[in-house]
Amino acid sequence: MNSSRSWVMMGPNQLEIKELTVPDIADDCILLKVEACGICGTDKHVFTNVSSKAPFPFVAGHEIIGRIDKIGKRASDSMNFIGGSLKEGDRVALAPSGKVCGRCFYCRYMPHRPTFCPNRNVVYGFTTLNKEPGLWGGYGEYIYVLPGSNLFKIPENMSLKKAILIEPMATAMRAVERAYSPGEPFMGHGYGMGRNAMVLGAGPIGLMAVAALRYSGADTIIVQDLWQKRLDMSKKLGADLTINGNRPIEERLAEVQEATEGVGPDVVIEAAGAPKAFSEGITFARRGGKLVEAGNFTDNGPTEVTPYVVCYKDLDIHGSFGYPARIFADVIAMLVRTVLPVEDIVTTILPFEDLPRGFEILGSENVAKVVVTP
Repeated sequence: MNSSRSWVMMGPNQLEIKELTVPDIADDCILLKVEACGICGTDKHVFTNVSSKAPFPFVAGHEIIGRIDKIGKRASDSMNFIGGSLKEGDRVALAPSGKVCGRCFYCRYMPHRPTFCPNRNVVYGFTTLNKEPGLWGGYGEYIYVLPGSNLFKIPENMSLKKAILIEPMATAMRAVERAYSPGEPFMGHGYGMGRNAMVLGAGPIGLMAVAALRYSGADTIIVQDLWQKRLDMSKKLGADLTINGNRPIEERLAEVQEATEGVGPDVVIEAAGAPKAFSEGITFARRGGKLVEAGNFTDNGPTEVTPYVVCYKDLDIHGSFGYPARIFADVIAMLVRTVLPVEDIVTTILPFEDLPRGFEILGSENVAKVVVTP
């Protein structure tokens, strides 16, 4: 084996399978054989040119699980990992963010936000082919793993459908964590066990947010979406009340308030990725509540906001962009223990050659998480 078949994004709406050279492994590096990679909505936005920050040409795919195919003699000491020493054959999840620089403003003053570092040695799924050897994404047979990368061992008996949710579930769990208010859980502020929550958008991230809310002890969980089949799936994952977003806002608001003692949910998580959903989140949230924006990961345009409402409601608004890699360990623990049917979120598993079809069907009514297997 001296080459890897990889889907390369050459430019907007341009995908090509290329044979990329697999180099000898340095002593502090790892060669990972990809078992599966989920298709994220961000990848589709990049592919269709919704996002302007694409590092063309590059191998995309950052929802990565695989097995260690080759390991340098010092690699086990050079990686950040949880689950014991690393060896060939280990099944692992690879977090997208590589080693941070340790010198920039964010590394020095905000080390708990590693995704802010602009000087990471690699971001898997978002690094140009011009950086050799180019094997940086999950839409290929192999990934070259650099020192300082974050690897997490996966139980051998964990199903593929569960394992592939580790990275996107990290995004959903971080959104839920952003709603907590440390030191104030009993003062009616923010999220905590027994609180009411609303999720706008029942796509993959929204569904996983529902599962995270139910797992962490929420009381009433309300979910809004435009499609009934997605609302039905959210019920399986713990939603108590579902709202069809096609109805007039006045009707929806009245129903939400009726379910929350007339005030609205303590926390609203925007996971639809629609600007209008953000402004509706301000409408739904109760006074003194929280709104977590997790869906508009790419620039989907503006929306109208009345600042007075934010002020009057004394509303906390939090962005949720990425996550610290250590959250993978929390996600794996949840996936091992939960009895919720999270595997149902994975609706489509495609062979490697069908990646373009995966982009085509992602976001349609009957499709949630799409996965490709090299």
